[in-house]
Amino acid sequence: MKIAFLTTRPSKPSYRFRIEQMVPYFTARLHQCDTFFLPTNAWSRLLLYRKLAPYDAVVLQKRLVSRVELLVLRSVARRLIYDVDDAVMYASNGDDHPRRRGRFAATVRAADLVLCGNQFLADEASRDTDRILVVPTCINTDVYRPGLKTAASQTVTIGWTGSRSTNAYLNEVFHALCQMHGPVEIKIISDTVDGFDFSRLGHVPHVFVPWSPKSEILEAATFDLGLMPLPQNRWTQGKCGFKALQYMALGIPAVCSPVGVNRDIIHDGVDGLFAATLQDWFPVISRLLKDSFLREAIGRAGRRRVEEAFSLATHGPRFVSAIEKTASTMRKSA
Repeated sequence: MKIAFLTTRPSKPSYRFRIEQMVPYFTARLHQCDTFFLPTNAWSRLLLYRKLAPYDAVVLQKRLVSRVELLVLRSVARRLIYDVDDAVMYASNGDDHPRRRGRFAATVRAADLVLCGNQFLADEASRDTDRILVVPTCINTDVYRPGLKTAASQTVTIGWTGSRSTNAYLNEVFHALCQMHGPVEIKIISDTVDGFDFSRLGHVPHVFVPWSPKSEILEAATFDLGLMPLPQNRWTQGKCGFKALQYMALGIPAVCSPVGVNRDIIHDGVDGLFAATLQDWFPVISRLLKDSFLREAIGRAGRRRVEEAFSLATHGPRFVSAIEKTASTMRKSA
């Protein structure tokens, strides 16, 4: 088969972990895969769509296009698959967004299959279609693995990894981190410092590491525990818990807000820990700082959890099989 993937940019996590790392599973099945990064100009996108007629399936990754573009894309694509791993039907603060909602509804109705990163997104899509499969954003456990930390240290590193869109979430736990004492360091990995208020950390030493695809895993592997704070709203309920999964795959205990899919990923106190309120972050983190054996035990259990339920080896073949099946069946009317 010939399969075209339409996405936005190569550095975007949704592309890297829901499309790029899946491609070897397609090529192993002798399928031809081509990735097209959508131009910012609408006319250029329309010209691109005209090139898609020879493909057996077109996978639109996350992007919501205009009704006109969707009509053109639907008329050209033999089979159209929509992959979504964020609550794109809402504003980034979780508020209703009529235009996004309308475009999302039109897209899932037009698609022959909707691949959703979690059940919340599947429930949103189910308002307009029943052609849905949940495939979680998953981890390559051959690449993310425990034991990558190269040097022992008396300093305990509390880490966070993210990007511009989630930087501000970390500010909410700075009040807890600034109360830490002893040999503690905060390490933050992101593509920009925009959105952080480091003054809230007070005396606690911190280091900012610019995100790089070449160093992201090794830098995260230096964490002794990882944080994933989230506010509670409809946008964050659409998140796929990837920060937590990264930490867990590396054997690092994850401390997370019990929001959205995090509640499905983590068994509190077993393979991760929850901080349900702002007041919970300090005692939960302090507990891990004081007990290296607890950190190791939760880290090991987290790794097992990822291997069992969120590994690329499990979900890569499911992803390929779903697209193969969709591409080989007759188009159903929306």
